[in-house]
Amino acid sequence: MMSDQPDTVTVVACPPAGAAGATANQFIDAALACLTSKRAKGNRIIRASCIRDIDIQLGELLPRASRTRVRLQIVGHSISGVLSLGASWIPDDEVATTAFRFPFYVLDTNPAALGLLAKYVGKITEVMLVGCNVGAASSFGYAINGRTLTYTLAELLRCRVRGADDVVAPDEFDARGWYAPGQHHRAPKGWRWVDGRPPMWDDLGIDPVPTIPPNTPATFRVRSITSALLPVPLTSQLDAEPTIQITCKHGTSDIPQSALPELTLDTDQGEVQLLCGGRYLKIGERHYVIDRSPQLINSLAELLWNAHAPAPARTSLAG
Repeated sequence: MMSDQPDTVTVVACPPAGAAGATANQFIDAALACLTSKRAKGNRIIRASCIRDIDIQLGELLPRASRTRVRLQIVGHSISGVLSLGASWIPDDEVATTAFRFPFYVLDTNPAALGLLAKYVGKITEVMLVGCNVGAASSFGYAINGRTLTYTLAELLRCRVRGADDVVAPDEFDARGWYAPGQHHRAPKGWRWVDGRPPMWDDLGIDPVPTIPPNTPATFRVRSITSALLPVPLTSQLDAEPTIQITCKHGTSDIPQSALPELTLDTDQGEVQLLCGGRYLKIGERHYVIDRSPQLINSLAELLWNAHAPAPARTSLAG
């Protein structure tokens, strides 16, 4: 775990200094325990609550005159295109105003945050982002998704960059402590750097063929959006008129433990949360796989984003 010259640096999210309330986190704690138990020689495990923490610790491991090169792995909760570090311990009503500012409690495509990492070009050979669907192409109308984030990092650091494209279990690490999803999960997706050319899509096409779980469909009528973790200030609930229907194909026991709830909705069956770019719906302790459609995503995105757009700019995303 504490090699003098690591070839891999694994960053695991942790609470910000002075965080109030409980700091235990089931996924983070279990992932850290799994990584530590590997005792992988050459894998330095560090904790970070923000991008500034990562910068400081990489600076100590990779000083300017050093020729050391490492793989970088970052583990945290996530939504598509945004990996949460200390933001996982920030109250929901403060995330939009706090998490995306210095010292940057999330990793996304913010140029100010990425500027802290730009100095490590040539010192990082590969980046792996480990959090539910952080590398996925889906989003709720937000301009940044997982493909955008991994492409941006590949351009910035000039190396191969991938992110998880499925739910992440806390024990999905190989003997060296590197993210290795199980056979029933999709492989990570991203881009690889090629000198003199733009990054190239790095998809080996080895995703498993999904099995069909028991058929237990469910339907929910969305009455309003009550909260959102996307970087949009949501000061009050957004009512859906008319209501929006969500159809779920079946229940699932493949619980996305590291996924953050992008949207919290009030429905005809009570409060639900949407996870992993709208792939999963959580109600209580039950999880469903959503029958995703452009109409559903567009309707939710229009309701969320148009509520904060200047009046002349409000146009239908479905049009």
